Amino acid sequence: MIPENNFNNRKNIFNILVIDDDELVMESFERIFSGNENGFIIDKTTDSKYACELIEKKEYDLVLTDVVMPEIDGFQILKKVKMRTPEAEVVLITAYSSTSSMRDAMFLGAAYYLTKPINPSELKYYILKALSRRQAVIERNKKIDELERLSYTLAHDFKSSLLSIKGFTQILSQDYFDKLDSDGQFLLYRIDSNISAMGSMIEGLLEYTRIGRIDITLENINTGEMVKEVTDNFASQLKEKNISLIVENELPRVYFYRDGLSRIFSNLIDNSIKYARKDADSYIKIGIVGDRDAADDKYIHFFIEDNGIGISPENLSLIFEIFQRDEKIKKEPGHGVGLAIVKKVLASADCSISVESNPGEKTTFYFTLNPEI
Repeated sequence: MIPENNFNNRKNIFNILVIDDDELVMESFERIFSGNENGFIIDKTTDSKYACELIEKKEYDLVLTDVVMPEIDGFQILKKVKMRTPEAEVVLITAYSSTSSMRDAMFLGAAYYLTKPINPSELKYYILKALSRRQAVIERNKKIDELERLSYTLAHDFKSSLLSIKGFTQILSQDYFDKLDSDGQFLLYRIDSNISAMGSMIEGLLEYTRIGRIDITLENINTGEMVKEVTDNFASQLKEKNISLIVENELPRVYFYRDGLSRIFSNLIDNSIKYARKDADSYIKIGIVGDRDAADDKYIHFFIEDNGIGISPENLSLIFEIFQRDEKIKKEPGHGVGLAIVKKVLASADCSISVESNPGEKTTFYFTLNPEI
């Protein structure tokens, strides 16, 4: 935890936003940071609309906000912060507490829900705890980023070496193939096949490590239009395998980044096509689960269902890990990268994915997305 009496031991500079028209809260906050301003960039406002503008422009590590405010309340601020920076810490402060509002705050991702009047030492305690947690997340993300940079570098190096080896096998095939006996020709063929397989795995690894390394722009997206664009690209494969596509009308708009959303639907639909059964009237169904306007849920729950070959129960927890595949489909094309990419893309926006399946029965992937703002 960040030392209570020594703010200078921090490893990071924290961006903090305080939104409150209560002078006592502002004074308490100023007292906490008095003499310890170095390492903190603090923005303060009594205007919730202006606060939303600041949140759009800047990533905050900690946001303290009053719950009851004109025009935009603290719960809307909380949602906006979490959409902008999912791992940010948000502390809600209110003079009108209730069990239901506290539950809603925790459900939406608030770190703490404090009741006025609040003692300055108590406020300081919760601020320190929130910043300590934020610092731990930042350090964890740095370690993950270092590992992914290493993976990216190694994958590039492996790719270069593999291209050289492939070049040599092409020379052997062009200039010396007729001089090899049948065993030698078979071995050359196997080498070339393994090089191609390894190349596909490396390309998958490079794509996987690129997620999170590039800047993304979140925007409101028409999901129905996105699904149509994606499914149009699979029209020939759907026709070839005689797969019916069923899409619910009026899919809701979501707040996501366009390339990521396209990858999610593309990889999941490709997965359904790849593992369609030949002995059934195959279908792929896309829709949403439940009431998307439910007040107690901050996400929209989507599903993609098919009646393909299914997944063994013991492998359900593995299929979202990179290079992990169900044993009974290892002869099928693929290397176990697509679902890992889907999971990582969703996680980058604090969303999630799960699956229900049994061999020979329908498989349903459930995933969450943030609603439009």
